[in-house]
Amino acid sequence: MRRKAGGRRLHLLWVSGSSLQVGLSFPGNRSDLPNGIRRLRVPSRAPSRSTLKLEEAWHEFIPRSQWEERLEGHLTAADLGAAPGGWTWQLVQKGMYVYAIDNGPMAAELMASGQVEHLKEDGFTWEPPYRLDWLVCDIVDKPIRVIAMMERWLVGRWCREAVFNLKLPMKKRWEEVTKCLSHLEDVLHEAGVKYTLRCRHLYHDREEVTVHIRLQ
Repeated sequence: MRRKAGGRRLHLLWVSGSSLQVGLSFPGNRSDLPNGIRRLRVPSRAPSRSTLKLEEAWHEFIPRSQWEERLEGHLTAADLGAAPGGWTWQLVQKGMYVYAIDNGPMAAELMASGQVEHLKEDGFTWEPPYRLDWLVCDIVDKPIRVIAMMERWLVGRWCREAVFNLKLPMKKRWEEVTKCLSHLEDVLHEAGVKYTLRCRHLYHDREEVTVHIRLQ
């Protein structure tokens, strides 16, 4: 409450009508959103609710002042495990041209945009024809298998930025995330790849965490 609090914030949690808990938070180590939740509406034309996971990731990992440079315009992207197209829809809305990789069907309206090439191939083995701007992936599989796929993409520098989810087991989730990210960082370091990495459990995630990597 002091003048020179340096951005620190006082929190009061009423436990009952006669008692409360007092807390203190610091800038950069808290959410400034109401109740810590980013409220997003499901777009009526999006093929699935999973679209909100990627939209929230944009807000979380990409500063709004950099959207025009890093997200918008005639960029190229791949969506691994794309069907029915929730994440691809987000990419298309940003003006990107997308390789949608999945053996399942894509939403017809999304395909009519002319910005999507649907390839019925295995997302774990598919390789892009050239370096892309973005890779996104929401494949449901073991976290360590997804990490191995990401290592192949990043060591090969097949994309400039990536957003992907790690589906977590019911037990030892922290241990699984730590093991996966440590392995990824070891591989990138050994390959001489410079990068920035962030990992968050977003509001629209469930039993998973979202990882963002940007190559330097």
